[in-house]
Amino acid sequence: MPVFELSFPRRQQGRRLRRAAARCAAAIVAGALAATAAGAGATAFAGLLVLVMGGLLLDARRWVRLAARSGVGARSEAQVRRVLGGLEADGWRLRHSLAWGGRGDIDSIAIAPNGIAYAIETKSGTFDERHLARARDTAAWLRRHRRRWCRVGAFPVLCVARARGLEAVEAGVLVVSLDRLVPALRASAGTSPRPRFLAT
Repeated sequence: MPVFELSFPRRQQGRRLRRAAARCAAAIVAGALAATAAGAGATAFAGLLVLVMGGLLLDARRWVRLAARSGVGARSEAQVRRVLGGLEADGWRLRHSLAWGGRGDIDSIAIAPNGIAYAIETKSGTFDERHLARARDTAAWLRRHRRRWCRVGAFPVLCVARARGLEAVEAGVLVVSLDRLVPALRASAGTSPRPRFLAT
């Protein structure tokens, strides 16, 4: 994967910031026109333009807040990418931000040397059944459309970046915290390295 490839939330953040900037630019224009209209004595029209300007600024603030939320998701996905990177030395293959048949993308895919693939959905904090369902859907999509990546099967994983010590199976999905992600994947795939004192 190219290091410059942007995650879905990072691309979403950029789109939202551009919308906020466009609203701010339009608000500036409306404000300038309001000042011109007021100077020409068209006070009613100037007042209307001031209302338009206020509405545009409120909308810009909304897009900035949404962009901040996207930024949180982007940082969580970046953390997952960094942690997964440690698997490459053991022969695992990684893919990130893979477009699929649903909305958005598959956050990360970790493919074990033995042909087991894991479709990883990242959440920063809380999650619910919708997120578990999405993880199951992405794993099912991988099995249907990327069979050469998952010769032995594709399994859903939900990584909760801000949790600690979490490792459980909920509704058929492996739910893990960031600190448990790599050990859980290795154990699931049967690729855990032998302890050094047993190495021959």
